[in-house]
Amino acid sequence: MLGIFKKTDSPQYELFCCSVRGYSHIKKDTPCEDFCVKKDCATDGIKIFAVADGHGDPNCLRSSVGSEYACRIACESLENFARNVSENGFEDRLFDRLECPALMDRLIRSIIAKWTSEVDAELSQNPLTEEEYAAASRLGDEYRKGIRTERMYGTTLMAGLLTEKYLLLLQQGDGRCVVFDAEGKASQPIPWDDRCVGTATTSLCDPDAVHSVRYHVINNEENPVIACIVGTDGVEDSFPTSMEKTHAYYRNILKEACEMGVEAMEQALSNDLSELSRKGSADDVSVSGFVDVKRTRKFLDDFESANQLVNIRDELALVKNSIKSMESGGMLEHLAKTYDGLALSYRTSEEKYRELDRKCRELQEKIAAHEQTDIPEQEGLSLEVKELLSKLRFSKDLLAPAKRELETLTAQRDEAKRVYEEAATKMGSVEERYLPRKERYEALLQQKNEILDRLNELESKQ
Repeated sequence: MLGIFKKTDSPQYELFCCSVRGYSHIKKDTPCEDFCVKKDCATDGIKIFAVADGHGDPNCLRSSVGSEYACRIACESLENFARNVSENGFEDRLFDRLECPALMDRLIRSIIAKWTSEVDAELSQNPLTEEEYAAASRLGDEYRKGIRTERMYGTTLMAGLLTEKYLLLLQQGDGRCVVFDAEGKASQPIPWDDRCVGTATTSLCDPDAVHSVRYHVINNEENPVIACIVGTDGVEDSFPTSMEKTHAYYRNILKEACEMGVEAMEQALSNDLSELSRKGSADDVSVSGFVDVKRTRKFLDDFESANQLVNIRDELALVKNSIKSMESGGMLEHLAKTYDGLALSYRTSEEKYRELDRKCRELQEKIAAHEQTDIPEQEGLSLEVKELLSKLRFSKDLLAPAKRELETLTAQRDEAKRVYEEAATKMGSVEERYLPRKERYEALLQQKNEILDRLNELESKQ
């Protein structure tokens, strides 16, 4: 697939960047702490892009300044680096795993030293006010003593340097850098720092900042890229279920760039990112990068299919999580067993009650029939009639024990009815909790199977 682009094809990379104030920052009336830049040095074939995310920690009360300085200094440093590498013919050293680290170490040290110097100068020109000292409650006393004051400017940084020969990527802290290769496949080539977990992140203000900056270099002649997007963590945090959702969002950005042009896409991006923040992370959100529209356009159908897969897999994951949640703790199973046990007790008690009630009614009818029989006392009756009347009198003599039996059966029936009604009440109480859960659970299982069918069908077409 790398041969899809001929050597004579000239990449036409276009830069873009956008930064918006987060939804929570708007509600709290706090400033945007993100910053982004792009710079196209057309005469030198150098393109530079960067984003930085100032920390929301109250002790980093000037992080919005720190993020802006980080982007501008990175942009300046990368431009100088690119020219020095070109003038000295060091491009091949960037692809040498033994020589590249030394070049990168000098670049990284330069960026951090300049950033530290700039924030120190800014603090000298604009000392903290008493309000700011109070706002930085945890570190206010240290700041008064001049101890590690760069922390108040704390920020992350991601930056990229693109030339015809290479793509150099830098990262300090969290956020994501997504590269789209010559086959349109998305990847995150910069090594991840495991210390960046949840709201915790490394920072340019850390004592070991030089050693915490990660980087990656891509040979753009041998492994050409069609696009690259770097975004602050406000983007990925808007898609907590899957990193693939972030990739899908970036594919949509590239799709819009191909359909409406990069400039129009960049203008529309402000509204898109604001809506993303409102519905998602509520954090400041920034993206920056580049795209070769001509080459990317070839993969729009692939992007659409990939995003469909992502959406279906995300939908499947949500359903599976819902099923797992319903199964966890054993509540559904407990309710099912309780309900089944009560249902059996209900049916048994109902049958017993119905049977006793039937016997009572039958015995009542027999007693009533005998009580209504009138046996006359007459002379001159035949022998047969006298015998019949004798039997009837004997039968009536049995009414007393029959009535006693009826009293016993009636008591048993009333008790059975009480047990039956109590079982019905208990079952109804559990039924209210169990049946809706059961219906929801069965619906989720059916939904999962339907999603799996759609997923299998779509995967078979890939």
